[in-house]
Amino acid sequence: TIFNVFAAIAFTTPVIIPQLAFPLKLTVWPGTWMFIAYFVFLIVGVLGTLGWAVLLDLIRRISGVESCDKFLAITSIVLIEVPIYAQTSLMFTVGYIGGTYAFATQVGASVITYIIGPLVIPIGVSIFIYLIGTLLGLMNVVLIFGARPRSSTTVSPPPMAPAPRQA
Repeated sequence: TIFNVFAAIAFTTPVIIPQLAFPLKLTVWPGTWMFIAYFVFLIVGVLGTLGWAVLLDLIRRISGVESCDKFLAITSIVLIEVPIYAQTSLMFTVGYIGGTYAFATQVGASVITYIIGPLVIPIGVSIFIYLIGTLLGLMNVVLIFGARPRSSTTVSPPPMAPAPRQA
C-alpha cells in the first residue's frame, strides 16, 4: 500500500508539466481514459491493497493464526499488483495517445478507435488476472479460518492450597 501511494504521487507529477498537455487531453475522448485509469489505480491499487492488509490483520487477530499459505499469499499479491500496474498503464496509454490524436483535426473517431483498439484486450486480460489473484487471496483467507491456532501459552492459575485443618 505504501509503495502504491508513492506510485500514485509519481503518476500525478507529470500533470504539472505543460509540454505534456495532460489537462487538455483529459477533456476529450479517449483522453478521459487517463482520468479513469488514475482513479482505478487509487481505488483498486491503493485502497484495495490497504483493504487486504487490514482484512488479513483482523483475521490474524480474530483467529489467532499467525501464518498462512506462503505460496498462495505471494501468488495472490503478484496476481493483484502486476495487473493493476499493467491495466492502469495500458488505460493511461490509450488515453494519452487517443487524446493526442483527438486534438489533430484530421483524425476521426474511427481512426482513433483503430489506433487504440489493440490495447483494449490486454486491459481485459489484466482485469481477469486480477480477479484470479483476488480469488487466490480469498482461498487463503478460507484456509486461515480452517487452520487451528497455534497453542497459546496461557498461564493456568496455581492450584489452591488446601484449607488448614482445625482441631
